[in-house]
Amino acid sequence: MKSKLLVFVFFCFFSCQNSSSDKIIAEVYDYKLFYEDILDNLPSYVTDTNSYISNFIDNWVSEKVLLNQALINISDNSEEMENKISNYRNSLLIYEYQQRLIDQNFDTSIVNDEIIKYYDDNINMFRLDQDIFKGRYIIIDKNAPNLKSIYKLFRSNDDSDIDEMISYCMMYASEYYVNDSTWSTYNSIKQKFPQSVSPVSIFYSKRKYDVFEEDNFIYLLSIKDYKFKGNISPFSVEKQKIKSLIINRNKMKYLEMIENELIQNGKLSNNIKIY
Repeated sequence: MKSKLLVFVFFCFFSCQNSSSDKIIAEVYDYKLFYEDILDNLPSYVTDTNSYISNFIDNWVSEKVLLNQALINISDNSEEMENKISNYRNSLLIYEYQQRLIDQNFDTSIVNDEIIKYYDDNINMFRLDQDIFKGRYIIIDKNAPNLKSIYKLFRSNDDSDIDEMISYCMMYASEYYVNDSTWSTYNSIKQKFPQSVSPVSIFYSKRKYDVFEEDNFIYLLSIKDYKFKGNISPFSVEKQKIKSLIINRNKMKYLEMIENELIQNGKLSNNIKIY
């Protein structure tokens, strides 16, 4: 039934593109879907028009079938339903108004000192839920050229050497990560290395790096820093999260301030009366 409906709909759609926009595309009980309804809801970015129209009609049919059955079983004229609809409408209007206030007037800029203070004041809230590390790694084929040079470059912190290492990795490495100034989760690399590899052992070793061979690959791994699950999470890891927390907190304060101002203005203008 559904496929027949879609065939009919597509036929109507493509054969009626130049006809009147009041052409009916589908009907469900007393509801009618017009050609114009589809055009009005057709986004400019849609490339697969057929698929979009098919989904639009399917969704429209499902909605109207459920709505028809709901109206049969539930009275939309009951006081309870009217109250729910009214409450929902009021909540939606208030939400839209608040969002416009925030979009137009709310300042989202946060100074770094405020973020640091929040971190320091609530430091025990920021516990790691998994191991993290700072480091670099390269996974490369055993037969790649100039392997000795990449071993040397891998141990260097010189900017020119790092650039040369990245260029080499782009050509020959199957996987690599060389930004050892940021924290990464251990789980992000755990599956990439042989099970015998222990980042913790490398971190506690004097040279902080190691080279492994397995199958046809060579694994280079350097651990600059390592923190275990349950430890205090570094500030750099939590900075963006804290910024979002502060912004959300400030939004609530801003909306509360606007609400209080509106209430005060209403009282002063005698538009609010409590008996």
